[in-house]
Amino acid sequence: MKINEINETENIENNLGSLFNPIAPQEGFIQELQDRLRKKAQVVIERPDYLLIVLLVLSGLAFGIFIYWMIKMFIRLFGSSNN
Repeated sequence: MKINEINETENIENNLGSLFNPIAPQEGFIQELQDRLRKKAQVVIERPDYLLIVLLVLSGLAFGIFIYWMIKMFIRLFGSSNN
């Protein structure tokens, strides 16, 4: 590093030091953070609920068959009496 770069870096550090007030975190926070960082992360993989999808498709199919049957019955009952 050049001397100018070192001086600029020191100036930036001094300016930032005068702008920000350092704080000391609570000991409980530090301990909890250390504990959480040491523990192995639990990974949960969610899979889609295929049963719900199958039930929705089957209920739609059943409803479509029911409507088709109702239309056929309606045509048989009321369509043949017009002849």
